[in-house]
Amino acid sequence: MNRKLPFVGRIFWKVFVTVVVLLIAGWVLIPRVSEYEITNADYGGSSICAVILSYLVHLWMLPQEDQA
Repeated sequence: MNRKLPFVGRIFWKVFVTVVVLLIAGWVLIPRVSEYEITNADYGGSSICAVILSYLVHLWMLPQEDQA
């Protein structure tokens, strides 16, 4: 079984840019509206999660083939 993971770069990069903009907005807004102080682990972890979330949303946005 030789399957490849589906990937459409055009969709992924649009989603990734959107996720990164929201991520940076979160980094700026969360310390301002709460008493939480962002640490280095938050930057690294959220950056890794941004890539994973972008790929998952990209999969969700892919056109589906009819299974019928």
